[in-house]
Amino acid sequence: MRVKYQHHCVADLAWALSSPPVLRYQNTACQWFADAWYLEQYRQLDSKLRQLDRNPAELQKQLAAQKDQRLGNYFETLWAYALQLSPRYQLLERNLQFHAGERTIGEMDFIVLDKVSGRHAHWELAIKFYLGVGDTVKQNAWHGPGKKDRLDLKVDHLLSRQTELSHHPAVRDELAQRGIVIDDCAVILKGRLFYPWQQRGRERHPEAANSTHPIGHWLSRDQFEHAFSPDARFLPLIRGGWLSRSPMDRLFDGYTVAGLMRLVEQGACRLPLHVAQLQGESEDERLFIVDDNWLPPET
Repeated sequence: MRVKYQHHCVADLAWALSSPPVLRYQNTACQWFADAWYLEQYRQLDSKLRQLDRNPAELQKQLAAQKDQRLGNYFETLWAYALQLSPRYQLLERNLQFHAGERTIGEMDFIVLDKVSGRHAHWELAIKFYLGVGDTVKQNAWHGPGKKDRLDLKVDHLLSRQTELSHHPAVRDELAQRGIVIDDCAVILKGRLFYPWQQRGRERHPEAANSTHPIGHWLSRDQFEHAFSPDARFLPLIRGGWLSRSPMDRLFDGYTVAGLMRLVEQGACRLPLHVAQLQGESEDERLFIVDDNWLPPET
């Protein structure tokens, strides 16, 4: 996906559609779409995305209307908008909660109608960024930057709870009242895996990793301060830029290592810090910089 969009929200929408998934399971009850499926969704919307880029006001309005401004909801809203444009899929329900009395049973991210097959599907969506520690072949070695999330726990929650929701009797009954029977389910898990700096060029992928998944690298502050030349430039990604590449030709030429660390010292940025290493007018690599004592406990 090499189209250069003028508006970053449209570029993010294109990335949400076309980027490879983080994981690929082929023997589960729920489908984990392959790269080709995502590229086909993007291809079908290519002309509409170009048109949207000329006037993105509607997408911008929907994104601005989000009460929850966290990245996961941003990602969902991009996909919800894509389904408005899709010739094949129709979004019937979003974030539909189910209750048994006063107890919440769970929530379905999307209920989607495939207009070609006539089948209804439950889709679970997630955007995740994990840093690998230790034996990165193991899924429990992958931690969120804030150490509150872990890849193996997320996968287990998806497979054993979230995607099983449609089998609950109370859920089936409520869906039947809406004229819906869930025929299929799917997981859309996008994001990026950040490998230890010392694995650069010889990354050890976790179990079930999609072979083309987006990657970056993480390094401690001490490593960062010694790893790059004085003229290397970096862009901190604080309130945006986590999905598609930043339009570097519209931005200043970035911070040096010393300049970026001054921002941290002044409190303008905090570690862990997601950054893009710049190369001319484009990105070269995505990095996470963490405190020297960041390492999570052994699992």
